[in-house]
Amino acid sequence: MTIHIEAMAKTSKPNPGKSQRRRKAPEPTSARLPIRISVDREALNALDKRAIAAQAGIGIVAGWLASWLVGGSGLLHYVVTGLAGSLVGGFLLERFGIDLGIRNQTASRIATATIGAVVVVLIARLVS
Repeated sequence: MTIHIEAMAKTSKPNPGKSQRRRKAPEPTSARLPIRISVDREALNALDKRAIAAQAGIGIVAGWLASWLVGGSGLLHYVVTGLAGSLVGGFLLERFGIDLGIRNQTASRIATATIGAVVVVLIARLVS
């Protein structure tokens, strides 16, 4: 996804054929932002919304399982620890070359995210 942010500047070129009279600026009817933000709609439409929803669902389940194992509560807490855990768990298992041996891809993702979420929660407790 690409987001472009541009500063909008008004430039006025004097017209040599007309006299340069100073006009009073009209009162603004609505506030106009000095910055224009444009979003690449094609890239936004190309995002797989089902995959994002599935990953959020896996994050909720993994966060709930991790909180059940090491304590904690709250839906937002589940989502944050589950999503962070899926990243951390995937990194750690790949780094150490650990294969869980789970054939079902969804169950493997949930297990990986749960392991990572437990690690995230334990590290957060050590830091705080």
